[in-house]
Amino acid sequence: MELYAIKSWYDNRLGMVTLEDDVLSIVRQVRELYGQRVTIELDQFSNVYHFVEHGEDYTDRLIFTVDELDARALERLIRSDSHSRTYEDPYDAAEREQDANHAEIDRRNSERLKEEGERLAHALRKDGQMPDFPLPVAIPRGIDDA
Repeated sequence: MELYAIKSWYDNRLGMVTLEDDVLSIVRQVRELYGQRVTIELDQFSNVYHFVEHGEDYTDRLIFTVDELDARALERLIRSDSHSRTYEDPYDAAEREQDANHAEIDRRNSERLKEEGERLAHALRKDGQMPDFPLPVAIPRGIDDA
């Protein structure tokens, strides 16, 4: 049964249907944002709410189903809208996070490798095996401020 953005209406099977204020608010907001493209339907048998898209090709597509119709459901609908400015592709977000994690791992590994390389160069110079290795020169901070 499709829910309408009005407080009460008559249904042939159920008789008089009256929506609670919070449910009516969500239905009204969905109607304002999406018009007739997205509707909320109550499944009377399983007592859940279906968000349904009505495409231009006259095909109805289930967006998602929720047990409770509240602000979380509306937020989920807005996040899932690929035409919205707030839409974020979950695969792109996961890939960006993975790239950031790999960059951090590479940074830590290069720091460790640099430290071990300095130890190796010092040991080789100390043993006389590579006397022509350049010596690192420490430049104290503030020397170029003068």
